[in-house]
Amino acid sequence: MKKNRITFIFLLVLAFIFKYNFGGFIPSFLLNTLLSLLIFSIGYTIYVYIRFKFVQDIDKRVITKGESVKLVIKLSNEDFMIYPYVYVSFFGSHMLFNSESYSQSLSITPFSKKEFVFDMQCKYRGEYEVGISHIHIEDFLGLIRLNYKIPETKKIIVHPKIEHLAKFDVFTTNSYESQSTSQGTVEDVNNIMDMRNYQYGDSFRKIHWKLSARSNTWMIKNYQCTSDANVNLFVDLRHTYSNESSIVLEDKIVETAVAVLNYYLHRGISVNYMFFDHKLEILKVSNRHEFENIYKILSAVVFRQKVPLADIVSLHYESSSNSNDMIILTSILDVDLYNVIYKAQMTNHSICLIYVSPKTLIKDSLEVVDDILDILPEIGVRAYTINPDDDIKLVLGV
Repeated sequence: MKKNRITFIFLLVLAFIFKYNFGGFIPSFLLNTLLSLLIFSIGYTIYVYIRFKFVQDIDKRVITKGESVKLVIKLSNEDFMIYPYVYVSFFGSHMLFNSESYSQSLSITPFSKKEFVFDMQCKYRGEYEVGISHIHIEDFLGLIRLNYKIPETKKIIVHPKIEHLAKFDVFTTNSYESQSTSQGTVEDVNNIMDMRNYQYGDSFRKIHWKLSARSNTWMIKNYQCTSDANVNLFVDLRHTYSNESSIVLEDKIVETAVAVLNYYLHRGISVNYMFFDHKLEILKVSNRHEFENIYKILSAVVFRQKVPLADIVSLHYESSSNSNDMIILTSILDVDLYNVIYKAQMTNHSICLIYVSPKTLIKDSLEVVDDILDILPEIGVRAYTINPDDDIKLVLGV
């Protein structure tokens, strides 16, 4: 476009010089022709800009990873004149959905439409902009460009899959083992919920002796159950790898976190989801409603944490007076994090590490990481390694 402007200005200057130095029909005709072309080209481009229409339709805005979504884009010309130079660019996120992403130059003939159909299979969780990113219209002479305002940006929210773990017994001793039910909840012996008749296998400690004597039958006390198990889930939200690798790793981290939260919730055990956003934040998940809130948060969470996970874990366990079960989920395992895990384990905290490995995505050597993973079982830390292509149920359910 810059070259076209320079060329046209140069011709216009020559035409002015030619006319005012020589005069006559031909110099005047040449100058008037150039000016007429300029006016017509700009005027016609403005007309096309005003009359141009397009529509974007998407069948679903919120989906789950692995599902498909269909996006249809229609560009229309309802006039009897051609729209010659229309340039359309699409958002680059299309490539994340196994769909083409490109820019295209079009000419739309009178009373016709151009249609683009994207059948996108969503490969990763997150929030993505799809469809047209921008449209611009150029004049015949290539001198001006009018950017068309996109009234609404189409967005897709991709939720992670919820993997149902059949087994995830990572702690051998838990604060909730005593007086716990088969669902993993804790009975509060200070609060009686109701009474019922004795059934074979009931503990004699639950018998209400006074009521049993008055009713002449064994009566059992049903206690209220709580789910205040001390399980804390730390999710590392740092972004350190290349964009493509980070998208894959972050997706796996979130999917694993959702699977762990879902596992404990179905057993009546509450979990504290812990992350750092300017300060240490704790979100408790103890019922289905709270799980849905965390699920939505994790679907769109942005990995922008600046504080090392070692500092966050250290801040938590040093300020906690009770022993806590901690599940640490990260793709960045270093000596600093190992040292914190070691100190916490030695101070009566039970720790499980879930390491999402970038080994298949990067070329860097991970010898230090391999050494740490070999040492962790020796100090009593249960450690899992999940690769991006691994089935979470198979890795964590062993």
